[in-house]
Amino acid sequence: MTMHVKIWVGGCLAAAVAAAGAAWFTTAQETGTTHTVCGPDLGRDDVVAARSRAVAVVEAVENTRYREDGGSAYLTTRVKTLETLKGEFADTVHVTQGVKNGGSPGRYATEDPDRYAVLEPGRQYVIAVQSGSTTGAAGTEAWAWYAEPAERGLVGEREHWQEAIATPPETAAISACEDIDAPAG
Repeated sequence: MTMHVKIWVGGCLAAAVAAAGAAWFTTAQETGTTHTVCGPDLGRDDVVAARSRAVAVVEAVENTRYREDGGSAYLTTRVKTLETLKGEFADTVHVTQGVKNGGSPGRYATEDPDRYAVLEPGRQYVIAVQSGSTTGAAGTEAWAWYAEPAERGLVGEREHWQEAIATPPETAAISACEDIDAPAG
């Protein structure tokens, strides 16, 4: 074979491999996958209110304990109850939440800081509790599964959450799991 034929054959083979790869990539992107998402939609306050045992506007007073257990990390914060919106809250309650190390000593982070903010002393939050004790009894704590900065002020948060509590979510919104289609990737 001459040199020009070898280059031409090599070029054709490279083009064929590239075309096959592009076809596979395009097909793989179009087929997609289905994922199951479990848990309530924390982006909807009516769902948060309906699925919570207790909801309150609180002020974080002091981070009292940090612990790691089996690859997970937890921060307990003493909070002062400013207004109980649903259920019962003592004047002072210890609240625990899941966190991850935020980089600097004493700083923590969460996956979704807008809907699950780390409670920082001196700031006000709306928190929702599903389990644990909100009685404030010594040695008890509640699990905050939702914490959002209270940016509407006390009166604004009260009005907003009273409406969310009074509006039961649609049945589909409170299902335990739902399938969503997502492109393959």
